[in-house]
Amino acid sequence: MSSARVLPSAIAALALAAAGAACAEETTREVTPAEYRASLAAICATTDTRLAEVDGPPETTDVADFATTVGSALGDEADRARELTVPDELDDDHRAFVRNTDEQSGAWRDLAVTPPDDAAFADLARRIGELTLGRNDLAAEMGVDACIRTPSEP
Repeated sequence: MSSARVLPSAIAALALAAAGAACAEETTREVTPAEYRASLAAICATTDTRLAEVDGPPETTDVADFATTVGSALGDEADRARELTVPDELDDDHRAFVRNTDEQSGAWRDLAVTPPDDAAFADLARRIGELTLGRNDLAAEMGVDACIRTPSEP
């Protein structure tokens, strides 16, 4: 093949590759605060449904199973919330919300492996209540009432 034919083919291939790369790049569209709030509310509603499916209230359910389920559900909720695109004006509150939800998840998982007669159990239960109240304050401040929860007791 002559170099005269190779050059146009090479240029065409580069142009196609560049066009493909441009299409492959993810463009992040800014979301409005209302869109963000609706997305976060949907995530919280999914978690609420999952928590409602726990077999009975904590006093009739094995504490370890209950705490494990709650910890897992909250961990999943934090992961899904972390993936949201967040408007700049809600970024700090969003990060605090995710951090709080992660901390709750960890506290519930710790509670699952702590014997109820251990002094640490009461401390963990108190910590979970405090985290829940703090998260509720954040959710209210952010305008996402669907993420406000009544503190659960193990």
